[in-house]
Amino acid sequence: MGVDVHVVRKESRHRVTEVYVVPDLYEQFTQLIQRVDHPLLNRINPYGFRELGSIDMPDFIAALDAVGAEGPLFDDLRALAELCGEDRSLTMQFQGD
Repeated sequence: MGVDVHVVRKESRHRVTEVYVVPDLYEQFTQLIQRVDHPLLNRINPYGFRELGSIDMPDFIAALDAVGAEGPLFDDLRALAELCGEDRSLTMQFQGD
């Protein structure tokens, strides 16, 4: 089923609003993180949960570029990472199955 990426806004400790979802329908992102050896991407577990904050977004974009991630899915992830990087209230949550 893949690693779905959720962009959420934390409004308080207990309230989170989902802003965007990028589903990994064809497991492109999952396959990428399983085949590459990159320090940031290795932190994302295809069967678990990982959250990256706005401070991590430049590194996330650089990681996608470094491993040659190409295509519409990765373009969407880069665009959302740029958005998260500009807005400290947003985080990216990677949810594997």
